[in-house]
Amino acid sequence: MNNLAEKQFPREEQPQVQTVRHRIKKKLTLGEKCLLALIVSAVVLTAVMMVTNYANMYSQDREISQLQTEINHQQQYNEGLEHQVSELSDPERILSIAKENGMELNEENVRVLQP
Repeated sequence: MNNLAEKQFPREEQPQVQTVRHRIKKKLTLGEKCLLALIVSAVVLTAVMMVTNYANMYSQDREISQLQTEINHQQQYNEGLEHQVSELSDPERILSIAKENGMELNEENVRVLQP
């Protein structure tokens, strides 16, 4: 019943305001285009240099590891040769080979060398 008690007033229509926005196209000037091209080329050049440096570092690291492996193999080979030299220069072995070839030990001709 409340609705009946209210008076109905005619609604006033408010004029709708339409805002028109014009987009202004901004064109880049020649100087701005040159600066943009310079910045892009500097970024690309920097990226290429970084990738090149990382590739060089990787190849040098691989080369170093290969050289280290070769050094380890050569050290093992040298240790084996030193062991062979110590076995072959054993005085008892030399004496037995000399006796097999008909030589005799003469104490007068023995000289002891000290380093």
